[in-house]
Amino acid sequence: ARLLEEAFSAPLILNYLDEALYLFPEKVGFRVRTEEMLAELRRLRPGPWGDLLQRLLGRPVHIADVPLRADYSEAEIRRFLSEVAARYDRPPRQPQAVLKTLSFSPGRAGRRLDVEASLPLVIEALTSTGRRQVDLVVETLPPPEPTIELLGTLLEERLADFPGTAGIFVKDLASGEELGINADVAFSGMSLVKVAIVEEAYRLLDGPPDARTARLLTDTLTQRGNSAANQLLEMIGDGDAHRGTERLTESLRYLGLANTFMAAPYGEGGPLPGITTPANSRRDVNTEPDPYLQTTPKDIGLLMEMIYQCAQGGGTLIAAYPGDITPAECQAMLATMKANRQGEFIAAGLPEDTPVAHKHGWIDDTHADVGVIFSPEGDYVLSIILHRHGWLEWEVSSPLMADISRATYNYFNFKAR
Repeated sequence: ARLLEEAFSAPLILNYLDEALYLFPEKVGFRVRTEEMLAELRRLRPGPWGDLLQRLLGRPVHIADVPLRADYSEAEIRRFLSEVAARYDRPPRQPQAVLKTLSFSPGRAGRRLDVEASLPLVIEALTSTGRRQVDLVVETLPPPEPTIELLGTLLEERLADFPGTAGIFVKDLASGEELGINADVAFSGMSLVKVAIVEEAYRLLDGPPDARTARLLTDTLTQRGNSAANQLLEMIGDGDAHRGTERLTESLRYLGLANTFMAAPYGEGGPLPGITTPANSRRDVNTEPDPYLQTTPKDIGLLMEMIYQCAQGGGTLIAAYPGDITPAECQAMLATMKANRQGEFIAAGLPEDTPVAHKHGWIDDTHADVGVIFSPEGDYVLSIILHRHGWLEWEVSSPLMADISRATYNYFNFKAR
């Protein structure tokens, strides 16, 4: 009886990773039912003379195997393990936005005690005289990746001292996650809408463009002048550029881009069109957008996404205009925009040789760039439009857009970095 109680009263050593913890059996109500075991042993013994006779005859001695009889509280064991978990578990630490580097500090892995998986191991050790040490089951929780909301926090911090209105739209082309900062605010459309003009021109072509049309398509996406874009509008409008702007706007509405319109060819005015959109109806923010030509960061970003999806054989453009536009035509648009050698704005924030299909634009008070970035860890859309009342200095807009681009690239390529 004494040997039994000494053997089973020894504390268990529970290893939570590198931490050694002691569990005293009485803490969980463990008690050996010694008298029951001894009584069973007496019933199983052959008697002293029978045992002696077996020895004298050289026969095997009778072994009485009496199983352990003990009481313990499973609820108390579970409670003890829960207390261990509360003390030693550690949740993963979220990564943090770092404005100085326009990147993110890595998170920290966490750990969690699996109480249910550890429970039978502890019970087994409690009822064993030879194995009084247990390696608890501890699950390692990987450090979390930055979220797109954390990217938004970083961009907001970078924009804090910008003396104007900034509109940003980001979309992960794999997951579909979006981030918007003033993404539904109306801005002047400038040359950004030339992306829509080229898309509509391709849609109306019956086959590959002839040499003249091919040049107009290329110049519209890569050159600063507006002549090529206006000639494409004439083609869209069957010889009437104004009719071309109407058809362009109708097509954009059909695609769901309700905040983007063109009311007159580039360089032409006339009576104010008075076109109302959800974006320019807002009263909380006003970027004094061109009354003839408007878009939003989200609208123009979604159009770039449509072209990207079309180039891969799917998406809204092909669904909306089956047979009118082809993957080859969308691939041609992206290839042309990749050849855009304007190295400021979005491109300035990317590592050298990162492919980017983009279109920029600027007027006195508004500068912008929109593009699809083909990064090592995933493709994404980024559109940026900056406005400052009266005049926006290039020395302000260019480094700011580069920083926004760099921070976004760092978010999408956090693991690789």
